[in-house]
Amino acid sequence: MELPRCGNDFLKFTFYILISNSIMDRRDFVKASGMMAGGSLLRVLSTTAVGSQASKKQPNILMITTHDLGRHLGCYGIREVQSPHIDRLAAKGVRFANMFSTSSVCSPGRGALHTGRYPQSNGLMGLTHAPWWWRFNEGEAHTAAILQQAGYETYLCGLQHVFRAGEAEKYGYQHVLTSKTEAENTVDLATKFLRGRQRESRPFFLKVGFFEVHRKGGSFKHRKYDPSKPVFVPKYLADTPVMREDLGRYQEEIHYFDSCVGRILNALEAGACAKNTLAIFTADHGIPYPGAKWSLRDPGIEVPLIMYSPDSCLCGGKVVEELISHVDVLPTLLDLTGIRKPANLQGVSFADFLQGNATQKPRREIYAQFTPAMFRDNESRCIRTQRYKLTRYFQAGRCMRFPIDVDPVRFSQHTERAANTGKARPFVQLFDIVRDPNELHDIGDEKENAAMVRELSRKLYAWMEAVDDPMLRGALQSPYYQQSMEAFRQSVQ
Repeated sequence: MELPRCGNDFLKFTFYILISNSIMDRRDFVKASGMMAGGSLLRVLSTTAVGSQASKKQPNILMITTHDLGRHLGCYGIREVQSPHIDRLAAKGVRFANMFSTSSVCSPGRGALHTGRYPQSNGLMGLTHAPWWWRFNEGEAHTAAILQQAGYETYLCGLQHVFRAGEAEKYGYQHVLTSKTEAENTVDLATKFLRGRQRESRPFFLKVGFFEVHRKGGSFKHRKYDPSKPVFVPKYLADTPVMREDLGRYQEEIHYFDSCVGRILNALEAGACAKNTLAIFTADHGIPYPGAKWSLRDPGIEVPLIMYSPDSCLCGGKVVEELISHVDVLPTLLDLTGIRKPANLQGVSFADFLQGNATQKPRREIYAQFTPAMFRDNESRCIRTQRYKLTRYFQAGRCMRFPIDVDPVRFSQHTERAANTGKARPFVQLFDIVRDPNELHDIGDEKENAAMVRELSRKLYAWMEAVDDPMLRGALQSPYYQQSMEAFRQSVQ
């Protein structure tokens, strides 16, 4: 299959380049990008480029997502992790080496992936389940809805974690193979679908979501630990027997999950649709360890992205080193499939770049937000370039002591906190990612870096204005707070 040439995303592309080169101030950036501070964005789907009926030449789309994986895979350089099936997909397709989530918890990252819009804009800033209750703003368009309007048949199999039970149809899924999160059930139904699907007149979108490799009850004790096997211990974590055993069990969980992905990919290859199916693999955020998940450090927001389509620009084992974000996946996918993009997408399309029709980098920096969840006290926003990471905090806290020496199970269960230095966490931190990839040495208060702190802070503020970040209007009010206050007022009337 030859993927169609993508549409022109030059205008939005130009906005990122201009602000990156400090040509515009933040108000000009907001006005030029059509996103007025304090205003709501358009929530109307554009008509598709191919009308209401999808073309027979358009590819089927298989998207596989997972929980809490980060880039903890063999193909991303973690040799201790056995992930042969995902590695094989990367060897056949295109692997994005610098893919980042828009958040370090589940729902906001997935929401940005499926809307092409940042959490502050689409409304899903935190976890969607109780007692957090964050939700999409009314009118937000999900990948499934956009593809359904373009003529695709849309299927959900397994975990989704961006809307509530019973809302699949509202967000564009015509068929729900299962909404249960048990992996074997998900694999069985997905493989049955792929083996039985014939070359029909309408292409399909199949979203396969896994709960794995999320902790169960805070631990991975359902997986066997073999101390003779090598274990990768990140440098920001203490290399203790407790940490090593937990990481060893985590690696076994990844190995099991990889086998699930392998069964799905094998079913695709054995079916009738393999030559005309675009496969996408990604995750929601970083690994489930202190200093990673629940923080905007790179280990908390780095995720994999692998795309594969036979005989296209998405094959050949290529590696893309450019920065890319969750919000870029949907515009890229729509351009590659020839579907006109909704007018309010905030991501950047990589389609022209992937097809060799553009030489400029699609983006120069990525942005992410963390809204407090699971009792973590580090409300923050960040900007990351190829060289530097700047994070600004809006909640009181202390600096974590590295390497982090804590029982990761007890930490996940909220019965043990990581040690801190006793010093107040600064309002802003700056890290040189090239020299300090583990973000252990904050250089934000060094005089020679003052200009860099100012430049990146300007860009971060402009982004927050552009996405209408409620943080700029005062302390954030969570859905729990809003519902609690409403119940309080009603009780005294």
